Amino acid sequence: MKQFLVILRGAPASGKTTIAKRLRDFDKKIAWLKVDNFKDFFAEDSSVALEFVNGSAIVTLEYLLKQGFSVVMEGVFQNTKAINDAVNLAKIKNVKVVVYQMRCPLQTILTRDKSRVGVKEGCRKPLGDEVITQIYQVLENNPFPGAQTLDTENLSIEQCIETIKFAVKS
Repeated sequence: MKQFLVILRGAPASGKTTIAKRLRDFDKKIAWLKVDNFKDFFAEDSSVALEFVNGSAIVTLEYLLKQGFSVVMEGVFQNTKAINDAVNLAKIKNVKVVVYQMRCPLQTILTRDKSRVGVKEGCRKPLGDEVITQIYQVLENNPFPGAQTLDTENLSIEQCIETIKFAVKS
């Protein structure tokens, strides 16, 4: 399989991480780049440092692509500049890019937020209805041009993964 970049954009609890984790495969040189992991490096309130969070992710993406990895990059991406930067970088490196917008009704996402991994174990707190609703509305009102829809409510995780695998092969 040729090198590729898959970008998963969506609200918290929309399925991005679950899908990305299942796609990563070190033996096949497929890396998972979770943009949210960069947030704690900079500030308690990551919104003040978002430029640096996204910049760090793009530099990491460049390194992974240079090393021959395909990358599944996931994030909320309220501001689509990081997606543009990632797409442009992949085009320069002649790497196939597919951008997905996760689709899932707000009520489903709100329910998932309360039961995600770590919540019932006490390792993390739900983000809360207000925060998720706000993010959801920003994403709905600011779609990324050309993004394909991935319906994470009506498709199983396996079906989502097969959809992505088919897209990067063609």
